[in-house]
Amino acid sequence: MLKIGLITHLFPSKHDPHRGKFMYDQYRAIRAIPDMNLRLIVPTPRAVPGTQRWKTNRSPLHQVAPTDERILYTSLPNRSKPLFIQKNISNALIKKLTLEKPDLLHIHWLYPNGLAIPKLKKLGYPIVLTVHGSDWYKSLSYLDLKPLLFDALKQVDCILCSGPKLKNDILEEIPELESKIEVIYNFIDTQIYTVPSAFESLRAMERLKWKDQQNHALCVANVRHEKGIDILIDALKHLQKNNEFKELNQGQPLLVHVIGIKEAGKYLDSIQKKLDEDPSIPIILYDPVSPDDLKGYYQAADFFILPSRSEGFNVSLLEASSCGLPIVATKVGGNDLVVRTHHTGKLVKPGDSEALAQAILHVYSHLDTYKKETIRKRIVNSYDLNVLTEKLQSLYSRLVREFRQAKN
Repeated sequence: MLKIGLITHLFPSKHDPHRGKFMYDQYRAIRAIPDMNLRLIVPTPRAVPGTQRWKTNRSPLHQVAPTDERILYTSLPNRSKPLFIQKNISNALIKKLTLEKPDLLHIHWLYPNGLAIPKLKKLGYPIVLTVHGSDWYKSLSYLDLKPLLFDALKQVDCILCSGPKLKNDILEEIPELESKIEVIYNFIDTQIYTVPSAFESLRAMERLKWKDQQNHALCVANVRHEKGIDILIDALKHLQKNNEFKELNQGQPLLVHVIGIKEAGKYLDSIQKKLDEDPSIPIILYDPVSPDDLKGYYQAADFFILPSRSEGFNVSLLEASSCGLPIVATKVGGNDLVVRTHHTGKLVKPGDSEALAQAILHVYSHLDTYKKETIRKRIVNSYDLNVLTEKLQSLYSRLVREFRQAKN
């Protein structure tokens, strides 16, 4: 039986059940692999006792085995002094792995966890690294950090990217990685995110206290610039001036529900100012909710909107589609792999509020023509957790076999 070490700093906890829930799906997919034993290791920076970060970092991990645990290491904010961070996270992981002795490591996020790759390779582990996007793009501007991350990428055995653009961008910087880099998309549990019956939709609306005399659009996105919430607000302003929308909106007025982290700063302030200045904009901002509660929002909604300026491969699109919701989204990242035909929704170019408004109007006015089971079918066939389990089983077995043959 192979022992797999899964290393990720982002994982749901009792305090933050919504944070990194896609990593919990990855965890479940690996646990489902026959003849493989999983150990989850969550590197966690030390924090000042009594602070909110300290409380968050002490929160129990969400639904994991007793052998899965956090390991503490000393870090610094804003990616400063990367050699110091590299030394501390490497030493903390080595101390843990010396006891566990896994056959293969699967590390998520190039930063900070990927910093430990050079020292872990010296211990003789085959390593898979998943790069998600922000860990690549946000780190390139740090001159002290960049060479450390490039070194880690060159030493790792296999690199998985969340989308083709990310893969191509990495290869532009380090072309010699071509032979060991591939794309692997996000996956979801389609047995959780299902097409609701009419009764289930009504019950979900009642729980949320949504009026069934209205149409409801859902957007799951953090309030930050790349998610384009400002573009969505401008699109709704355009619609309020559109005669076709006005006529359509008289019967069942449209209300847009946005669920996500409100990141403090100038962008959030500008969004709040737009909403305060025009209370007629039909949009409500919600704090994040647990995965169980989020399912209810999908079941209650009529369609889904994602106005992003940039994306990797968005999990919420998969969840919404698995629940049979038509999609209005921008053509960025992997969105066009989910919304592929007019039967599943509309795609528009990013940053264009008028085009987004027209797409919302089109889907809003044609809700009865979308077949929920048709929308769901592709997600089940291509992005269910069972598919991920099979892919990872094949990858892990091959890498361990090749590693053992090389040693012999």
